[in-house]
Amino acid sequence: MLNIRNILFTIATLVTVNVSFGQKGSQSPYSSFGLGERNYDGYAVFSSTGGASLANIDSNIVNSTNPASYAYISRNLPVFQIGLNGKLSTFSTEANSTNQRHFGLNQFQMALPFKKNWGMAIGIKPYSFTGYTITNYTIDTESDTTLQAVNEGTGGVRIANFGISYRPMNSRKIHTIERLVPSVDTLSNVPDTIKIIGYKSHKMSIGISGNYLFGTSEQIRSTEFIPSTTTTYNARVINGLRVSGLSTEFGVNYNYSFKSAKINRSLGIGATFSPAAEVRAFQDINSFSYIGSFYRGQAVQLKDTIEFVQDDQGIVLKPESFGVGLQYQFSPYNSSSSLRLALDLKMEKWSAFYKQFSDVQNLGGLKDRMSIGVGFERAPTLGALMDRDKFFSRLTYRLGFNYAQTELLVKNNLNEEVALNNYGMSFGLSIPVRPGVSNTNLNFGGSLGNLGTAENGLIQDRHLGIYVGISITPERSNRWFLKRKYN
Repeated sequence: MLNIRNILFTIATLVTVNVSFGQKGSQSPYSSFGLGERNYDGYAVFSSTGGASLANIDSNIVNSTNPASYAYISRNLPVFQIGLNGKLSTFSTEANSTNQRHFGLNQFQMALPFKKNWGMAIGIKPYSFTGYTITNYTIDTESDTTLQAVNEGTGGVRIANFGISYRPMNSRKIHTIERLVPSVDTLSNVPDTIKIIGYKSHKMSIGISGNYLFGTSEQIRSTEFIPSTTTTYNARVINGLRVSGLSTEFGVNYNYSFKSAKINRSLGIGATFSPAAEVRAFQDINSFSYIGSFYRGQAVQLKDTIEFVQDDQGIVLKPESFGVGLQYQFSPYNSSSSLRLALDLKMEKWSAFYKQFSDVQNLGGLKDRMSIGVGFERAPTLGALMDRDKFFSRLTYRLGFNYAQTELLVKNNLNEEVALNNYGMSFGLSIPVRPGVSNTNLNFGGSLGNLGTAENGLIQDRHLGIYVGISITPERSNRWFLKRKYN
């Protein structure tokens, strides 16, 4: 039975998350490219395993990276999931370095198993962040003036997802092995027949997600002379972008498992595909000249409006993407833990990205992105999970590695185009809150990574990621969507 307080709590959480996403989520100069710095940091569980998630079908976690996973949420036990992510970055050149940090809400997801073999999920998370300030100085010794050029960016794009999943294959077959052994009764030569019974299961699910992209970003370019005088005109261009449109994503998952008295093991394969989508966008442009300085606390006097454009409708291309993931999980006989290995390969065709306004198409200057993630997880079995005397054996431990040939192409001071790569390692753990009563768990993770290089005038980003998440399920005595029976 649905509880009104649960519904009100869900609505209030969605509103809170939506407001909180308005916070600045990036200070990277690389967020000036494309739609900003893409949010590749997912939920704490998957960020801790190198981002490997496409084949995961854990019923206690909402896996929004593959909509086919929603059909595996436990019957009558919905999952509410909140994630918080942070990053501490050190941006370095050959001569200087600076530190930046941010921490905030990263996602809210809710999954509902509304019918046998059916599941759905809704949520909201950041798609990209824009947040940077880049200042360049040019000194003119003849006029004894300095030209200050400042590029700034703020804002970001969010993504609201609604997905549904169905499991058309959910078969389990008893596997019987017979063998003959000597009789325990020494007076008899008749052998005994022993049956070792195991189970083979085949599961397959398909899913689709409708994703609504929305948000605003603003880029400001200012050129100022120092010192600023009443006869010196400075210039500023403010370019605002509003995005509002739909895209789709398709997912499939197949899982084979074999359980016997000696070992439990399973192999999973997951894949996703998101076709390219032309997302509706609006552009505002305001360029003007002025006297004074925005950056030196001076009074600014506007002079001439050079260009003013409002609500110029166009399109932004969200590129095609696809990925495939593998997962192998096994638990030896009498072991207190199960082990999981995961591998993901993902591709995004950012080379096709463009913005088009007033029939003028501006290419993004990006290239295709390829990333790979490898993860390892050690999780307790049900018996170990219920052992209250051994706290550390009830925890889930994770380790991961990731590598990406990013979409970024930047020019160094030799006027050469350089492709930037990102690599790192991650780690994390999960703590069960009330094992045996509910499947609620707390998840923590961290990562160490490096983007780019500081050679030849480029900027290197070395970062520490922090991930916190909580996945909440009702108590088993308070299952949802049950038809109560009264005697």
